[in-house]
Amino acid sequence: MSATAGPDRGGVPTSALLVATALLVVLAGCSALAGGGEPTPADTVTPAPVPELGSTDTPAPSTPRERLGAFPAISAGGTVNASGLYAAHVDYLSSHSYTLSWERRTAGGDGVITREYDRRIAVGADGRFLVRNEDGGTNLTLTYGDREGAYRRVVSPNGTAVSPVTMPVTGPAGQRYAEAVSFEVLMFVETGYDSVDVVTRDGRPYARIVSDHVPPAIPETYSAYAVHDFRATLWVAPEGYVRAVHYEFVLRNVDERIAVEWRYTYDRVGETTVDRPGWVPDAATDRRGTAAPSSTVTPSGTAGPPPTANPSPTPTADPARVPPETVANASDDG
Repeated sequence: MSATAGPDRGGVPTSALLVATALLVVLAGCSALAGGGEPTPADTVTPAPVPELGSTDTPAPSTPRERLGAFPAISAGGTVNASGLYAAHVDYLSSHSYTLSWERRTAGGDGVITREYDRRIAVGADGRFLVRNEDGGTNLTLTYGDREGAYRRVVSPNGTAVSPVTMPVTGPAGQRYAEAVSFEVLMFVETGYDSVDVVTRDGRPYARIVSDHVPPAIPETYSAYAVHDFRATLWVAPEGYVRAVHYEFVLRNVDERIAVEWRYTYDRVGETTVDRPGWVPDAATDRRGTAAPSSTVTPSGTAGPPPTANPSPTPTADPARVPPETVANASDDG
């Protein structure tokens, strides 16, 4: 079954949309330390392989209206309440462990990947978390946190360094990383969607929301480009959390064509555990001998202010938001 109804537009708070838009602005320009390095086996967050939720999804034999209506914030007629879906997502994941895979790829017209953004975030039921940042061309950065504090380990060609870090006060880890998809859930659904149906993957039903509607924040952020071929898909688990999000679009101007792809996957929900790594110092020793630096660690694990630090959805002049001009060399025919 598919639905072509528009979303419930009355339930999304303006403040939440501003936060979601600000998150896109910050993420579009995320950067990390320069260099490279390899982790030890103990440093690696290794949840079970994440199943792809894509073209292999098969529609259920039938999609009675009551099947769609069984999903929180989705009516039997296929209408999605954006704020209700987001609230259900955050509420469920805030009280369960999970592993979040968070990826971005950009490529020029020749198909060569020019920028990568990779996060693997494990959140335990007890609030412990371990963030692994391994972006293309950067050092490996691991950030661990629990009730005693947070610590960062940077592996670079010059060696390995561990230091305490100050986390922004943005709520418990389970809530903080559940909110990573605030833009995708709130803005995508609120802007409009083309179909809502139920698909079955590995014997488990998911509500699938598909949209070709470009949220205004994307062309505003990439203001030097025209946005083409936008497509987003969200998969909602029966419990109400957004199991996966995938979206892509093409940026074009006179001289460039840049393909952008984002993917989020919440995996091992209720099954993820996080152990205190051996490289984390004893908290009492650390308090006696080391002062925490003034930088903070964002939910993505990189040094800098939290994503909600800039309340304005208006992008600033920051060329780092998109790949530099030299990386895309194809014409509009590319």
